[in-house]
Amino acid sequence: MTTAKDGMELTRVGPGTVMGELMRCYWIPALMSSELVADGPPIRLMLLGEKLIAFRDSQGRVGVMDHRCPHRGASLFLGRNEESGLRCIYHGWKFDVAGNCLDMPSVPPPDFKQKVKAHAYRTVERAGVVWVYMGTRAEAPPLPGFEILDVPEDEIRVAFIQRECNYLQSLEGEIDTSHFGFLHAGHVDIDDLAEDEPVRYTIIDRAPRYHLRDAPWGTQYAGYRPAGPDTTYWRFANFLFPFWTQAPNGEFSSHMHARGWVPLDDTHTMFVFIWWKKAVSAMSLPRPSRTASRSAAPAAATSFCRLHQTGSGASGSRRTRTTTGGSIARPSRAARSTAGSTAFICRTRRSPKAWGRSSIMRGSILRPRIR
Repeated sequence: MTTAKDGMELTRVGPGTVMGELMRCYWIPALMSSELVADGPPIRLMLLGEKLIAFRDSQGRVGVMDHRCPHRGASLFLGRNEESGLRCIYHGWKFDVAGNCLDMPSVPPPDFKQKVKAHAYRTVERAGVVWVYMGTRAEAPPLPGFEILDVPEDEIRVAFIQRECNYLQSLEGEIDTSHFGFLHAGHVDIDDLAEDEPVRYTIIDRAPRYHLRDAPWGTQYAGYRPAGPDTTYWRFANFLFPFWTQAPNGEFSSHMHARGWVPLDDTHTMFVFIWWKKAVSAMSLPRPSRTASRSAAPAAATSFCRLHQTGSGASGSRRTRTTTGGSIARPSRAARSTAGSTAFICRTRRSPKAWGRSSIMRGSILRPRIR
């Protein structure tokens, strides 16, 4: 059992905190690439308790930096994104994506701009996401070795969904495989399921046994249940440092995904979900009625999602579903069958409150029981 002090250390993520410094050692998904337009207005966001702005310059490069101009602290969110840099609206100081000062019209020669730099972070784009490295190492580490990051972008879907809780509250619910049979499948009648439906065994036995082990990336764990004579139903999943999970709700052959629980600050989390849209889900539960869904939805349910779609055409199996819990808005069947880059964004421009915003085993499998 953790103490109150342990809880504080585990959930505080600002600069100088234990977990904040740990998380700054990794690349962090900050926002979707599609949210930034070349020479378009900057976007406010918050990561690890820091108020930041993001913009895309004339060459398409992405910059993420402290929102305060180093001159007088005016917010660069109000700045003008023009001609390969972001110009402060107060005195016109202009900065590139690396934070270098390009122009300082309010200061006469000789140039002083070489001595001034905005606090900017390194960025890279992959899988339709802008990743930010907030650490101090001279050479940034590699991106996470997720299979999904090597999939062509037109075969990927991305979701960003904000939650009003600390990251650990979200994360511990995600890796708790025992709640599945009650929260997600509690409404299901066993007679409505096919004989070969794997979820059937979760309905029959809602109390799994567990197996877990440490792994180089974090922890691998599994819940298992009897599944008939000499057979066991296994649900494998992973926790990966510092805040990633891979859930056991898909088939091994296609279930490529990554689910991040990114701390915005100490009390707000951005759920980042990246998945292969051709994946076949292992879950084909009957949908609960509208009334049942509403009554079962958790208090933290997000009601301000919006769906962005690009492209057209048919996607993979119609059994594909995003089954990540009642608090996340799901696309319609028509939306799920549309190709292209599809994303859910639940980012507020004003806040949280004031501001902003590897082949690894995972999935479910029936396995003969070893005597």
